[in-house]
Amino acid sequence: MSKQAPKKKLQSGTPKAAGPSPVPAAQTPVVSEQREVPRWLRVGVRVVEPVSVAGLLAYMLFVGWMRSGDPLIDFPRDLYMAWRVSEGDKLYEKIANWYGPLAQLVEGAGFKIFGVGMDTMVWMNVMVLIVVLLLLRAIFGLVGNRLLVWLISVVFIVAFGCEQLTLISNYNFITPYVSQAVYTFAGLLVVIWGLLRHLKTGRRRWLVVAGLGMAVAYLDKPEGTLAAVGAILWYVLVRMIRQAREKGPAADWRSAARWGLRALGWMAAGFLALVLPVFFYFSSKGSVGYALLATNFMPYTVIHAVVSRTVANSPQMQKFSGYDHFWTNFFRQLLAGGWLLLVCGMMVLAAWGLKRARKFGGVWWIWPGLLSGAVGLGVWLGFRDNAWVGVGDSLAFPVVVATLVMVGLSADAAWRGRDNFAQVLGVAVIGVAGSLMLGRMPLAARIGQYGFFMMPLATMFWMQLMTIDAPRWAARNDRGWASRLPAAAFALLVLAGTGQLLRVDLAIYADKTFAVGTGRDRFYTFPINPPRGHIMATGGVMLNTMITAFKTRTPNAKTLNTFPEGIAVNYHLRVPTTLAELEFDPFALSFFGQEHVLDELSRHPPDAIFVFYRDLREFGANYFGESDTSGREILDWVMQDYKLVARADSSPGTKTGDAMDLYVPKGPGSGPQPAGENPQRPTGGAVPARGGPN
Repeated sequence: MSKQAPKKKLQSGTPKAAGPSPVPAAQTPVVSEQREVPRWLRVGVRVVEPVSVAGLLAYMLFVGWMRSGDPLIDFPRDLYMAWRVSEGDKLYEKIANWYGPLAQLVEGAGFKIFGVGMDTMVWMNVMVLIVVLLLLRAIFGLVGNRLLVWLISVVFIVAFGCEQLTLISNYNFITPYVSQAVYTFAGLLVVIWGLLRHLKTGRRRWLVVAGLGMAVAYLDKPEGTLAAVGAILWYVLVRMIRQAREKGPAADWRSAARWGLRALGWMAAGFLALVLPVFFYFSSKGSVGYALLATNFMPYTVIHAVVSRTVANSPQMQKFSGYDHFWTNFFRQLLAGGWLLLVCGMMVLAAWGLKRARKFGGVWWIWPGLLSGAVGLGVWLGFRDNAWVGVGDSLAFPVVVATLVMVGLSADAAWRGRDNFAQVLGVAVIGVAGSLMLGRMPLAARIGQYGFFMMPLATMFWMQLMTIDAPRWAARNDRGWASRLPAAAFALLVLAGTGQLLRVDLAIYADKTFAVGTGRDRFYTFPINPPRGHIMATGGVMLNTMITAFKTRTPNAKTLNTFPEGIAVNYHLRVPTTLAELEFDPFALSFFGQEHVLDELSRHPPDAIFVFYRDLREFGANYFGESDTSGREILDWVMQDYKLVARADSSPGTKTGDAMDLYVPKGPGSGPQPAGENPQRPTGGAVPARGGPN
């Protein structure tokens, strides 16, 4: 039976010249021939692994089909923007957009081609999810092995791609809170894939591919952009070190610098290949200034947030980042990270000992015992208080430390010309990107909520270290049982945690039985009294109520505004708003101000207005209009110029106390709004943090 050629890994450096071995025949060491894996087993693994991943993805899509996404805001905001873009409305003028334009342009084109419908966007996001999954498999296939690729695929699908780990279903790749989160992560993966392929082949086209990925990240969201810049800069710097050292004395640093500039130039060409068409598209819609603003809106948003200090002044942002209780959160993550380092350190130490077990004679059993203890401790920590759902706390600190170690090792490998240079640099690039993606939540890392696109790369970087690099390093590059046993033990822990996450996903999916919307926009959310008493249950009920109230009380209205949020009503009714802004919670109002909204309302008064009273304590207010920072002037304007025609409260059986009022313009001679018509009631119950302009 002929042997199969070994799988090629990342390689770099000058190949050795072919020729006879310099070691005399008499001194040539005898190498025992390794047992060959049967062909049927190799072929079986190649078939079963991708089929099992595809089956898991199909199952998750089936059980969760149209059972994801917030009913009233966030994902519906993207639905509304895509619909209006397909109708010809201009981004950043007629439609306010918090981030870059690429996602909305693609989704608007999708609505134009395939028709307006929630199912269209869900299918488009499924396609993006598949592309992201394939990119992850390609990236870790270059630096890892088939076990790691399979493990990463399973974790990504359950914990990030199709996850339902929070009661608000905005945090997955199918119905994200903003589409730019998904697109920027995909762009980052293209950057890493291009860099690793260039490291392996040396072909310039892969630098162009990396530049294209950089453009995708840049035209969407800042997190992916920052991570992509960091990965590119470290890759170019380390390759320059290697280039200079390979060519000889220090005088060749100049040629290394020229190489670095050429590499950046090829990436810039790829970047401009996407950015320029977007710029020319916006130029055709308006002035050059408008095109520059639209094409570069992502950095504009970041600068605006820093200058206006909205992030620093927002209780919501402080909570999301972990700065609300700085030292408490810091020590919590330090402790959680310490436990993870202890478990993984025991596994690495076991790999070291298993390689040297013969030297310890009768106490050889200590190393399998240590490995078993690490597994037991990991299981206890993971299942205690369902800690797997909050596993991000334990990852942040170790990932940053491991990244710093890999950065140092990659620089050392470049300087000394080590044989493992390409492997170490490839893993370091992934670690740099993964660590920088955590920058938005340094003291509150989590795989749920915003972590669905910020945590995957860091999580998989750690999985790479624990299943490939660390055990092999501890076992002196032994690829036998000394390194495989600890890797398998870690994989079992990961699978146990993933099973816990899957249980949470399926439980929340199963609770969503209440149908909302019609036709292609029909989806399912929580009923009014779900089995586990979800406090977000009224969203779907209130959406149906508002749709019915609008159709029965204001059937001829052509425009509709909803305060502080509820753009889903506009989308399902196919009735546009007169305002460019789409949400008016205290955080959003801190960006553009009530004066701007009042000016727009005066110039473009709508035919109808919904005021949706829901718990706003996550933004530092009880309800809309309670204070100057929560929209009191806007509510006063509504009460002055509009009259109440319909009102509805949520079911008394729920905990949120949500209510809605429908207003229409007052007729000639109408007096002021009667006192007491505005409920202005504080709402009860704690509401989980939603997405927003973040």
